[in-house]
Amino acid sequence: MQVDIINGATLGNPTPTVIASNRQVTAISMAAGANTVTIDGANVSVAVGDIIVRTGNVNREWAGLAAIIKDSGTFQNIDSAVEPLWKSVVDSNGGTNRPISEGLLLLQHDLVRTNGGQVTVMLTNLGVRRAYFNLLSQQRRFTNTTEFEGGFKALAFTTDQGDVPFVVDPDCPPNRVYGLNEKAITLYREADWAFMDEDGSRWARVAGYDAYDATMFQYSNLGTKRRNTHFIVSDLTEG
Repeated sequence: MQVDIINGATLGNPTPTVIASNRQVTAISMAAGANTVTIDGANVSVAVGDIIVRTGNVNREWAGLAAIIKDSGTFQNIDSAVEPLWKSVVDSNGGTNRPISEGLLLLQHDLVRTNGGQVTVMLTNLGVRRAYFNLLSQQRRFTNTTEFEGGFKALAFTTDQGDVPFVVDPDCPPNRVYGLNEKAITLYREADWAFMDEDGSRWARVAGYDAYDATMFQYSNLGTKRRNTHFIVSDLTEG
């Protein structure tokens, strides 16, 4: 994969600072939680908060959960410093990891409920899922599972409003749990997928080849109408 490394402190700018561009990933190590990526070319200096994206993709992808679920900054042109209700429920520990607990997760559900919402799904990575599973095993409890369409199953987190699926995504950032109110998450798009034909034809000849190509496009973004009905718990110890 070809990637760019972007200065995370400049992500809100129209042209974020590129630390390294069009570098090839030559190795990935996930052994013992190393989570390291090796790229070709000269060494570069990076800092906490910098990001890796596919080459050319910065500011061209959907807003992710890290942008939506925050208690600071501007999102969808609404400044949370001006509109306090535009703050998500955020529980961190100053960068120091701590054990996951049912009480900690239940607190976030209660805070979202106080804000008039209801968490309908929780997302985490493999390591935090293991820690949660180990917590239940140590307490000698048998937990329910939730089954989705297609036969996919997830652990269930029990609340007095019903069981909430605890879903695992290997690509979720480490040491955190996201809690989403799915009814408040929307995919905003101008239209469905379509072929570009602004020049009068969907097909264009590929120079030097007996071939044609076409461009399919869609302008869309992920957003929310109630930012304060989602939560994030970070700085969690993985299992």
